[in-house]
Amino acid sequence: MALFKSVKTTSDKQQPLTDEEIVARILRGEQHLLEVLYDRFSGRIFHKCLSLIKDREASKDCTHDIMVKIFMNLTKYKGTAAFSLWVHSITYNYCMDYLSKQKRLDFSGYSESELDYVANDDESLESKLLQDLKLTQLEVVFEKLNADDKILLMMRYQDGMSVKDIADSLGIGESAIKMRLKRSRDRLADLIEDLEKKQR
Repeated sequence: MALFKSVKTTSDKQQPLTDEEIVARILRGEQHLLEVLYDRFSGRIFHKCLSLIKDREASKDCTHDIMVKIFMNLTKYKGTAAFSLWVHSITYNYCMDYLSKQKRLDFSGYSESELDYVANDDESLESKLLQDLKLTQLEVVFEKLNADDKILLMMRYQDGMSVKDIADSLGIGESAIKMRLKRSRDRLADLIEDLEKKQR
């Protein structure tokens, strides 16, 4: 559902405006540039919602709600991180809330004893995992993961977010994110191994 008509996304010098420039100008009163933000982000948000929720109509509704939430909260964007990351954070959190309400997401906390051991971000392990993913039917394997595993792995590998960015987005400590990422990678690796055994 389109809220606005399409407008040109360039400045007076015909150079594309950055996301941050558009936001700054909107906050100075150029409300017509909301159309530009909608055109630029609604498609990305819809596909992200669809990849997590797996329901086209629900994803359309969520996209509309997320865009409205973004517009209503533009004054809260402080510019300390890329605007696209801020949008990703809102999108992920909205989808997590939606899935939680649908009882399809279990992102329960861990006990202090479980947090005593925190897995480091092992670059060699991540490199091997990414290499393995390129050699297998990723989509088939990925669909077998739980929603919380998918969200973490998508944020880390699809969107390239750092552990700190993920922690900030989800409101969870970096140590917990590292541990959850390790568990998600382990579960994904097990699924990949099972798939490879079946293909032999």
